[in-house]
Amino acid sequence: MKIITNRTFEFSLFFNVDMGLFNCTPLQTINLSRLFEIYQSTYLIEKSKELSIATDEQKEVIKNQLPYFTYSGSYSYRNNESILSYNSSLLPLDIDGLSEEDAIKVQKILSEQRGCLMSIISPRCKGVKALIFLGVGVDCSNHYQTLSNNIEKIARELNIQEFESKIDPNQFKLSQPFFIGYNKHNFFNLDAIPTLWGLENIERKVVEHIPPTITNHTPTNNLEQKRIYSCLDRICKENEYFFKGIGKGDRHRNIWRVRNLASYLHYAPDLQEEMKGRMYNSIVAMYNSEDEAKRVRAIKTFENCWGSLADEKNDFIEKIIEDEKQKEKIRLEELKSINQ
Repeated sequence: MKIITNRTFEFSLFFNVDMGLFNCTPLQTINLSRLFEIYQSTYLIEKSKELSIATDEQKEVIKNQLPYFTYSGSYSYRNNESILSYNSSLLPLDIDGLSEEDAIKVQKILSEQRGCLMSIISPRCKGVKALIFLGVGVDCSNHYQTLSNNIEKIARELNIQEFESKIDPNQFKLSQPFFIGYNKHNFFNLDAIPTLWGLENIERKVVEHIPPTITNHTPTNNLEQKRIYSCLDRICKENEYFFKGIGKGDRHRNIWRVRNLASYLHYAPDLQEEMKGRMYNSIVAMYNSEDEAKRVRAIKTFENCWGSLADEKNDFIEKIIEDEKQKEKIRLEELKSINQ
């Protein structure tokens, strides 16, 4: 991976009107100058006008017709493992949930700050996106942790403390898409000078994997089997309820939640087919059809999440197993004493 510390930033551009956000294969690698040209292109201006007056239902369709880029660098495929070059000194900002008056205010403030390469209001005038040229690079391995844990300082240094709570930390994710939309309230500066401040490096927490003490368990009796099923069924129902109520924009990013069930099924291998089937149906139900779920790679993401996990320990289930083991021990001792 190439580390870029100066203004020769590289970005991957993604554009597919049929797949939109679900297209993860880049069209090309572009530089900052080309990015600014795209922002001010006739296509972007027309599509952004459509988006500004669109209904919520129309919004999703039109948004899929907009290009997006990866602010953090260039990629062979849009996931963290496929990064080719890393813009270590680039800070992305997505400030959302604003009134039009506040959006104009924030955009103006940001455009006046040292290091501001770009600030632009969203087509619907409810948010502001910006790119800031930092004076000190951020370690790629701690990228998200460093940015998300420095939001207070970012807001203070950029003079937008009033809107600190509106800064979306999701934009700090390494391969997070950065949608491109036009608004007349915009600022672009190829010659921005880096900030005089940097961000404290926050190391990513390494969560120790504690393997389960029991795997591929066979219940000692019917009651134990029912108790384990009840526990796993409860987790499955919680997931089903969650997926049923999720909004369109949050569907794909939450498919990973099936992992909390998949990683516990080693306690009851016989339930694998039932539980996976129920989760599969819940994922498909979030979309218009199974074909759509496949087209937008929701099924592929589901299969990856379901099949790529190590077995996890569940304290509650292990307590059930230990409890039933003790009961069985007592029962056997009682039988033994009777037979004597």
